[in-house]
Amino acid sequence: MCSLPMAKYYIIKDADQKALYTRDGQLLVGDPDTDDCSAEKICVLPNRDLDRAKVPILLGLQGGSRCLACVQTEEGPSLQLEDVNIEDLYKGGERAMRFTFFQSSLGSAFRLEAAACPGWFLCGPEEPQQPVRLAQESEPSARTEFYFEQSR
Repeated sequence: MCSLPMAKYYIIKDADQKALYTRDGQLLVGDPDTDDCSAEKICVLPNRDLDRAKVPILLGLQGGSRCLACVQTEEGPSLQLEDVNIEDLYKGGERAMRFTFFQSSLGSAFRLEAAACPGWFLCGPEEPQQPVRLAQESEPSARTEFYFEQSR
């Protein structure tokens, strides 16, 4: 678990209240009651090197030992989990940019825009047990609203 006192842990859910969880190195969405999964407690820390008005955050999974990153592929921006400690990213440096998401509020929900890929947002799948991905805001079926439920 992350030892920094400002670390906060959340269960993140999509608009259908399906929780984010990891399986086989992927971040998926599912219902812990019916989909044989366990909601991931996600460690959230600020990225202190970027404009705080944009609420830049780092998302650490598996106790903060893996972090969600935006990577460029031939098909465009993509999400992947990388073995990097969230505390190391918090300490700063340019390499933290691709692990950073700008958190914007939509009432009680939030959207997470990839700092390294402006205009691309964390997007939940339409079907449970499918991977979370990045999508552009203009994509008609983009499910970019998430709810943060504080966890211990």
